[in-house]
Amino acid sequence: MIVAWGDVPYINFTPDMGNYYIGRTPQDEIFTDLKNNLEKAIDYLEEKRNESLKTDANDFFFLSKDVARILLANIYMYQGEYNQAELLLKQVIDNGFYQLDASNYNSEETITDLFNNGSSKETIFATHTDIITRRDVSIHTPQVVPLMTYTDVILSYAECLYKAGKTSEAEQQLNKVTTAKNINISGNDVLEEIKEARLQLMLYTNTNFAFMKRNNFAKDTYGIDDYKLLLPIPQSELNNNPSIEQNPGY
Repeated sequence: MIVAWGDVPYINFTPDMGNYYIGRTPQDEIFTDLKNNLEKAIDYLEEKRNESLKTDANDFFFLSKDVARILLANIYMYQGEYNQAELLLKQVIDNGFYQLDASNYNSEETITDLFNNGSSKETIFATHTDIITRRDVSIHTPQVVPLMTYTDVILSYAECLYKAGKTSEAEQQLNKVTTAKNINISGNDVLEEIKEARLQLMLYTNTNFAFMKRNNFAKDTYGIDDYKLLLPIPQSELNNNPSIEQNPGY
């Protein structure tokens, strides 16, 4: 939500039921609270392969340490704290629970296979979706939305290595992805090559916009103006909550 809209309402307290209007909390405050909670969660969650597409209730409801590590790493990267993110992602890799395969998350075939057969070798966290209906119009969303994949972990780890000046190590990680997926990429440096790999493999995933924004690729990649780096607050939210103001430019 922060990547999409910036400051958003955030409730980590018991609200006054007489006041339904919660204003926007500064994103740095939200990130600080989330980081504290995720660090605690890593201590309590189980060290295991995460399964989210199986029917076992324990797998569905009880996430693994790696889910918290990846989410925490995503926050660190978005804030430019790549050293902390690198350590967390390396733990996920060193656990050995996941492997790269030929999955391409731009491909309907990959999504259909996840829907029919459950988690692949590199699925970490995914969720099923339903067709969304608005009046007489049905909005067809993918049957399965992969929120965390091993592809993303390796590409994010390569990004962290690059930011730390470990260019050759970053290239090695990137080559693992391009070999497994059998894709060709180009770019002036490793970071641009990571961007190209993401566009070929993960165009519609929720982490790509964050990657593009934090590396100053978003405007050119998506052909947008500065103000569109944040999305507009839906009008329904503005109507329901007078404490919220529209993002600039809309």
